[in-house]
Amino acid sequence: MAVAHKREENWEWPFSRGDLEAGLRRYLEAPGLRVVDVRPLTVPYRRPAIGRVRGALVEFEGGESGSIRLVVKEPHGTTRTGTAGAGRREVGVYRSLAAQLPVPVPQLIASSPAGDWLILEEIRMARDAAHWSRDDYLAAVEALALLHDRFWGLAEDLVAFPWLARPLEEDFAVHQAAAGQAMERISREAGYENATGDRIRLLERLTARTAEVAAPLRRESSTLLHGDYWPGNIGSLQDGTQTVYDWQLAGVGPGIMDLLVFVTKSEWWFADHVPPAADLVRRYREVIARRVDITWDDAVWDELWDHALMWRFLQEWLDLLAASPAPVRELQAEQLDQVWLRPVARAVDRRLGHDRPV
Repeated sequence: MAVAHKREENWEWPFSRGDLEAGLRRYLEAPGLRVVDVRPLTVPYRRPAIGRVRGALVEFEGGESGSIRLVVKEPHGTTRTGTAGAGRREVGVYRSLAAQLPVPVPQLIASSPAGDWLILEEIRMARDAAHWSRDDYLAAVEALALLHDRFWGLAEDLVAFPWLARPLEEDFAVHQAAAGQAMERISREAGYENATGDRIRLLERLTARTAEVAAPLRRESSTLLHGDYWPGNIGSLQDGTQTVYDWQLAGVGPGIMDLLVFVTKSEWWFADHVPPAADLVRRYREVIARRVDITWDDAVWDELWDHALMWRFLQEWLDLLAASPAPVRELQAEQLDQVWLRPVARAVDRRLGHDRPV
């Protein structure tokens, strides 16, 4: 029978001392370990995340005394109302899938069953993603292709993990409704038309035709998706290897979705030194061709990329635009236009046509 640990007075952590001790005893293989103190630490190189992320310095005794640096995550809410919580997904990956992943991930020390909090080993990075080299980017793309290779065509097997996101299948209606609601908020907002010109009409056309946007992507073989794979969620270590973390958006779908996120988020955050998108795409396609024996005609790939771009915009950016105050939008207008709005507009014109009714 599990023993409930009483929360200590002035204890500021979401877990109990007993939770932490039990996890560290397993992790350090020290049955007699006792936690002496837990102090907060600043986590370096952290960019926006779902929820709260803190470092913790834990001092312990029993057998041998020492200290260890850990990361404490407290995911907040769900990734989308009606879908699994972000923390539940991440806990699920670490507990059920980590041993099968072809990419290194941090080791889970302890967690709540629902993912309200997680304690992970700290990854000491050699350099921030802002200082990645071209080789770092290409290595990350190759690792992504290896991840997709491992689970390629296994959508039916991944049904065993119901907490994984399925945005193009079971969760499609949820995302479709959310995009429509976001578009309504944008259309009602005074001054938005002046800020975006004819983009409102373009977004309305896009939002009204989500099923057409998703159709080519649904025809592709599915694999395990990280969901938010980009340099900010990849640690470069001293030995040259990379570790992948933040699996809160893990899901099932076509691999091109992960690759598109990697390219667009890299361009958003690190435009000055990210390699050309064509080079990253080429490396991914080369590895997939070698490992899975799957190739795409360039015209087919271009169509899939356009639809992945449109779907990701519907899935993520419409909400952000609807929720962002005008000053924030104005501050990021040029970057948003370059990375998202203009490419999406061209994709809409190519794939959804100019004159078809909304």
